[in-house]
Amino acid sequence: MMRPHETIPSETATTSRRRFVRLAGAGLAAALGGSLCRGAEEKKKEPKKQNKPPKGLRRGDKVDIGGKGEEIIQKAYELGHKYEKQHGGCARCTVAALQAAVPFVEVNEDVLRTASCLDGGATPVAVQNCGGFTGCGIVIGHLCGGIRMEGGKLRGDTKLAHALLHKVYAHFKEAYGTVLCRDVRKGAKGDCPEVVGRAAKWAAEVILREFTDYRPKEDKRPEKKEAKKPETKPSNKPEK
Repeated sequence: MMRPHETIPSETATTSRRRFVRLAGAGLAAALGGSLCRGAEEKKKEPKKQNKPPKGLRRGDKVDIGGKGEEIIQKAYELGHKYEKQHGGCARCTVAALQAAVPFVEVNEDVLRTASCLDGGATPVAVQNCGGFTGCGIVIGHLCGGIRMEGGKLRGDTKLAHALLHKVYAHFKEAYGTVLCRDVRKGAKGDCPEVVGRAAKWAAEVILREFTDYRPKEDKRPEKKEAKKPETKPSNKPEK
């Protein structure tokens, strides 16, 4: 039995409500579907994590540096000098300078952290290798050394990395007579920022000479040709 204030809903009103419910449901489904689609697209756009180590350079590989060799080498020197003066730690400052200056040396925080305890000869008495020299070795090894493959096997030829570091050693030998920290300090008169700057510079030059078309200006001078000796004409005088 109906109460006085109650009314029977008309067929039109009932149909309208049903239509509204259907439209609302469709809208919600579309919103959810769109959100899911966007989520899937965003996941696709996310870069995949690279679990494999970066490919190392090999002998004969060449990188285009746009003719900026001198600029890169100077930058390596300036940053090495600056970092050592401001922060200390010759090994890590050498690594940081080379990572910042040489375009194809990876900026890798793990590699930088590796060099954190190798300055000062890595000993309390400073009679081991100079940290600047060690930092050069870390960068060179990371750039073109061997890598570990699955199953614990090592792959890659380390001969090139050794050869390049030996070239850096030759610079140290010429400048200081040694790579031992204590003796390098004596040769540099205690100027560690200068040692790091020069170490980064030498390593940058060695790396660029190997993996780019860079050549120092003195190497580009044309070779001097030996003057030809005047030809001696045979004498027509009769021998006595």
